[in-house]
Amino acid sequence: MQPQPLRLSEITISNLRSIQRQTFPLSGFTALIGYNNAGKTNILMGIRWLLSRFSLDISYFDDPNRPVEVEGVFDGITETVLNRLGEEKAAEVKPFLAGDMLKIKKVQRVPGEVPENVELWAFVPPNRRKDKRQEWERMGDAFRHAFSRMFPQSIAIWDFEGNEAFTKLLHEIFKPLERRFGGEFNDIINKFSDMLSPGGENQAAEIQSFDRDVNEKLHPLFPSVRVELDIPIPTLETFLKKATLKVIDEDDGFERDINRMGAGSQRAIQMALIRYLSEVKKHHNNHYLSRTLLLIDSPELYLHPQAVELVRVALKNLSNEGYQVVFATHSAQMVTSEDVSTSLLIRKNKERGTFMRKRMEDAVHQVVQDAPSQLQMLFSLSNSNELLFADYVLLTEGKTEWRVLPALFERITGQSFALIKCALVRQGGVSNTRKSMQVLDAMDMPVRAIVDLDYAFTTATRDGFLEANDPDIKFCRNLFRELAFHQHLRLVNGLPVNKHSNISASRAYAMMAEMPEAEKAIRSIHAKLRSQGIWVWTRGAIEEHLGLEAKNEAAWSNFIERSKSRNFIQNLPDYDGIVELCNWIIDGSRDA
Repeated sequence: MQPQPLRLSEITISNLRSIQRQTFPLSGFTALIGYNNAGKTNILMGIRWLLSRFSLDISYFDDPNRPVEVEGVFDGITETVLNRLGEEKAAEVKPFLAGDMLKIKKVQRVPGEVPENVELWAFVPPNRRKDKRQEWERMGDAFRHAFSRMFPQSIAIWDFEGNEAFTKLLHEIFKPLERRFGGEFNDIINKFSDMLSPGGENQAAEIQSFDRDVNEKLHPLFPSVRVELDIPIPTLETFLKKATLKVIDEDDGFERDINRMGAGSQRAIQMALIRYLSEVKKHHNNHYLSRTLLLIDSPELYLHPQAVELVRVALKNLSNEGYQVVFATHSAQMVTSEDVSTSLLIRKNKERGTFMRKRMEDAVHQVVQDAPSQLQMLFSLSNSNELLFADYVLLTEGKTEWRVLPALFERITGQSFALIKCALVRQGGVSNTRKSMQVLDAMDMPVRAIVDLDYAFTTATRDGFLEANDPDIKFCRNLFRELAFHQHLRLVNGLPVNKHSNISASRAYAMMAEMPEAEKAIRSIHAKLRSQGIWVWTRGAIEEHLGLEAKNEAAWSNFIERSKSRNFIQNLPDYDGIVELCNWIIDGSRDA
């Protein structure tokens, strides 16, 4: 079994702005998806704070009387990683490893605390505790330095970061330059260090004179202390970290500081650097030895659709080349079917603050054994983009519903599915209905389904929505036998089939539904399934309710066009039934 790459696999944030206490699982490429003000940026801030050394002011405390705590689980700390650290630094980390996993916690007890007093703790595995009651041990600078070699400070890109994001990106891009020329540069700088350093044999006369004369002036004022001028010796890394960009207008040659550019221009340049970094790091093969987190708020901001795709590809590539990418987004284009299962749906309400729905990956594993095929079935690319940004899911069996229901719903109600935050998801087959509903229920995602009448007879009993000996099903089966006798309908196990029959199964269900004596039984079946979140077409299928004569693109397009006409409603074969359906859909959104 392949070891997990080095990464932050889980973070628990407590009392940080809108986050009361919530655990967020993270992958190498994690999208945080939610509406404005859901708390996505607060999650990014929690990650950044855990990996940095700065203090939080009172604006970051949900409750100023409680500490802010951020706890991280780090995986993939293998022997290879430890050997790369060196013996001294590895010795700081090893006592706190459980296999290849390390758990650390950062605690700030009061707003505005001095950064040096912000606490860093490491979880002590049970078999290594001197005191069985002591789960955590407070860490000092030696541990911090060792840990930061594996997980350096994150690169954060969001509106209030200013020039720091540019500086960090440039530093990342030019690391090969540092490795290539750093030694030579430092040799040159070292020639000057003896001249600049306190106490050096060749210290410059001007510095010696400064130290002597200032201390002469200080002694009468404060006899017990003396001062020395301390000039830090720069390194190539120092220069690279101070690098920035000038922006030159090609029309007039005017130079501007990057910070004076508009937000759109700044974001475009940031994302250009991301794309360039992706190229520089291609096949770098160093991602098992250190892991830099790249935290981005709305990478799609100000970009046109083609540019969004270019940025998504660059970020995905970086996630495979030594970076762990976590980003907040409002764009379905930033998430493809490959990454849907590990995306986090972030929501917020008054009672819980910021929270997340269960990940699709975890929900599927909870519900079904055949998880990969279930994911493929339920969350294909076309489905996922809508589902991830919804608060309520409406499953459909056929393509007709998927194509015409949005226009029909808007024509009847004056609202769109987007307005009621409803995702219309076409299933891979009606046999998936129960599992699909279970998966979404496990995600705490309200769900309803629309099915053809045959579902009640072929699948609903197996799925447990109807009793096996349901009297209404039995009654309708008798009607099928009557139809078979008069219409030469072929039945198998008492139900119509397509094979070796002059009448299709779908048409047979519609014919049975047209029989006056069937109305009461079908209405009863409809009511039983409706109470469990399933709408069954009482006339057989949607086509009979809308007067559609075909199931193809031409018929659907023609219907959508006709739905815009004035007399459209009067021409619907089952206007009252469609209105009832629309109200049922709206009720589902209210439940959400």
